Amino acid sequence: MNELLKAVPKSVWLLGLAHCVADLSPGALYVALPFLKAKFALSYAEVSAIVLVQNIAASITQPLFGYFSDKKHRPWLMPMGCLLTGLFMTASLFAPNYYLVLLCTAISGFGNAAFHPEAAKTVNQLSGVAKGKCISVFSVGGYAGVALGSLLLGSLLLGGESYRLLWYALPSILIFIALLSVMHQFPQMTVRGASTLGTLKEAVSWPLMALLGMILTRATISSGLGTFVPLYYMAYLGGESVYVSSLLTIFLGAGVVGTLIGGTMSDKYGSKKVMLYSTLPIAALLYLFMTAQGASLFLLLALISILLSATATSSMVFAQRMMPKNIGMASGLTLGFSIGLGTMGVTGLGKLADVWGLPLVFEILTVLPLLGFILTMFVREPQRVRN
Repeated sequence: MNELLKAVPKSVWLLGLAHCVADLSPGALYVALPFLKAKFALSYAEVSAIVLVQNIAASITQPLFGYFSDKKHRPWLMPMGCLLTGLFMTASLFAPNYYLVLLCTAISGFGNAAFHPEAAKTVNQLSGVAKGKCISVFSVGGYAGVALGSLLLGSLLLGGESYRLLWYALPSILIFIALLSVMHQFPQMTVRGASTLGTLKEAVSWPLMALLGMILTRATISSGLGTFVPLYYMAYLGGESVYVSSLLTIFLGAGVVGTLIGGTMSDKYGSKKVMLYSTLPIAALLYLFMTAQGASLFLLLALISILLSATATSSMVFAQRMMPKNIGMASGLTLGFSIGLGTMGVTGLGKLADVWGLPLVFEILTVLPLLGFILTMFVREPQRVRN
């Protein structure tokens, strides 16, 4: 931990905190859905549409923001993105009709999408040779934000709709002010070579496609576990809600540990080795998880989460190295686009579960790490540039 504190600049810690604030809203949205459903008497399809709008706005559009970030340094996107995502998430709770909820959700998502590529690019520039450690600190901020967002909004919603909900916007306003006050200290970045569609075409290759395929596979596994573990142990096996919430807490907490380990290992051994050695064991652990009981269930889920999160940090470091003239785009592809598609892939798994049952979903999730391992074999470790 001492080594981590020394290797990571203070500006990166601030951007990690900003990442936490930016990702409060994706976590808070899931707590807001029952509130919005009851308020407007929504159908499940209408509730799903809110999630879809948020997913498209916050995830699928990130490469576009990354492309424009690469063309010209736009540090103002970071404070403005944090402010928009918090203010409009708050506004959605007070919206007088369903269509304004969708509009506020979309603007909140766009704010989230605007923040990530610019912030990840800035972290890359600030980190020097300790890119893995710095990106892992930045990524942990996102994990913490999703978890804290649900807790924050959940506590504010205890009394129903009231002006107390305005407190939800406070972290976004504070981090907006903090980022504005230090923005002039961030390096004035110049991308090596003009970032254009031409340089983007140069970066697109089969190894990059294989990497994005691996990220998509990992995101599907992670989202699938987060979605179907509660359903499996509550709806299918009739378990207690406290037991299920404990499983999810272990899953999220272990993910933070895995993110920090993955960043440190990437700096020391290379991103490809970390991805290879992390991905393959997940298949065996998932197979054992399907039949485990008691304490071993918690242990297996923690190990799976650690390995999944270790590949997340390594893959972002890898993508940025593969696209040195399009770092913002690389960040948008890894943080947003591929993960967004993976989340949408869970919808397909849900349809399979409706027809064939939940156990089939876990059997599919068990096979997916093998696909991720094969895809990683086709990824080439780029030459690392040392300052």
